[in-house]
Amino acid sequence: MRRRRAASGGVAALLVVLGGTVASCGAERSSGAEKPSRAAEVKVDAPGTYYLHHLTESDGDQATDMPGQAYSIGLRASGRSPGKEPLTAKNVKVTIDLSAVTNRASIERVDTQEGCARSGDVITCSPRDVEEGKDAIFAPFSMKSRPGAAKGPAGPVKTTVTSANAPTVHHTTQLVIGSPFLTSRQEEEPLTGVQPGSEVKLTPAFGNRGDIGIDDDLSLVVEAKGQTSLRRQYGNCRYDKAVSPAKAVCQVSGPLPAGAAYETDKPITAVADRTGRQGKLSYTVYRAHDMPIAELLPGSAPRGTGAPLGLRPVDGSGSGFAGNGSTEQAGGELTFRTTRIHDLQTAGFTIKGRVGRSLDIDVLALDGGHSPDDVRLTLPEGVSLEGHREGEPGEILFCGYTEEKNGTIGCPGGMTTPTLRVRIDKRVEGAQGTISVRSDPKDPDPDNNSAPIKVEYLD
Repeated sequence: MRRRRAASGGVAALLVVLGGTVASCGAERSSGAEKPSRAAEVKVDAPGTYYLHHLTESDGDQATDMPGQAYSIGLRASGRSPGKEPLTAKNVKVTIDLSAVTNRASIERVDTQEGCARSGDVITCSPRDVEEGKDAIFAPFSMKSRPGAAKGPAGPVKTTVTSANAPTVHHTTQLVIGSPFLTSRQEEEPLTGVQPGSEVKLTPAFGNRGDIGIDDDLSLVVEAKGQTSLRRQYGNCRYDKAVSPAKAVCQVSGPLPAGAAYETDKPITAVADRTGRQGKLSYTVYRAHDMPIAELLPGSAPRGTGAPLGLRPVDGSGSGFAGNGSTEQAGGELTFRTTRIHDLQTAGFTIKGRVGRSLDIDVLALDGGHSPDDVRLTLPEGVSLEGHREGEPGEILFCGYTEEKNGTIGCPGGMTTPTLRVRIDKRVEGAQGTISVRSDPKDPDPDNNSAPIKVEYLD
């Protein structure tokens, strides 16, 4: 539900998944007496810590006029009923107990349009039934610290989620007065003239310009996109594949005090494909216990073969470090172009999922780093195109049908990476679509400009 990057500062996101097998994350399971007749499990993905901007007595009227920070919740259903139909979570109810924190924070707004109501220090919401693949995302309330409230832990925010066809789940978020402000080192212009098959190195660097430190270890997520892959280097990193991995999740020792900045003591190394034209390395740093569930790799994921990746202090006070206003994450990227820049090419991919399920696909991860408006797609039979959902930010870009109205899909260009959102409507064995890129007059090999899109059906 969260799109590869965590929400910006002051926004907590809660993801509830109702379905089959679950590895719970900070959740307490209900007693057997609470279990409904249909077997289901609930998984909660929510921040362990929620940072609230610190207001002082000297802020005066400015503190009074300042709006509260939205607390955002998302619900997702997952699983199958006995008849193999998508599962719908029925009569979902969300109860948020704020009684432990209201002496240091005030509730500013309750969203009654989303079925939320306040009774004292307890907020109760009754969102719509949630069907698998159709997330319900809403902000039930906003809050801000009371002027003069001391910085530091302020108490627990306790959330309870119930449903008519799933067990009760409890989740606790620690409210903290004061906010980190994470920054990252801004990289130079894209590398050019890289030889195919050669190494490209990136040294992640990040800092904290907030008024409170992060008292936790840190997780560094590194991804290689386009025509490149990572070296499996470090023993404290897990990789998505044993050979030519595209993603690494490394845990490094914290904390990250206010005013401190670090870089990795060794670089992250990627290798450009031997026929590659361009690629991108990106990294994001998170508080270790607040990583979005989409970023996690399984415990069985292979580790690196070398010594652990560590940190060393650097000066993060200058203009070379900048942030995006987030209390939860910061990151950077390095793009490169090889000497085969005119060889436009793309690789096929496989849509993997269950019938009735929707998937979001990062288009730029598919086509070797081309501009997204160079990409054209046709979907396999049985797969349909989707776009924005109610409640999603309008700035998120999605691929859509072109004006030709012949089933061809185009993707918007711009500063934001577009998403291809599809739904597997029915099983059609052997169905294939295509992905292609527009040709360049200097292209030495136009035959690799198109590739198939396949479908793998999961039971």
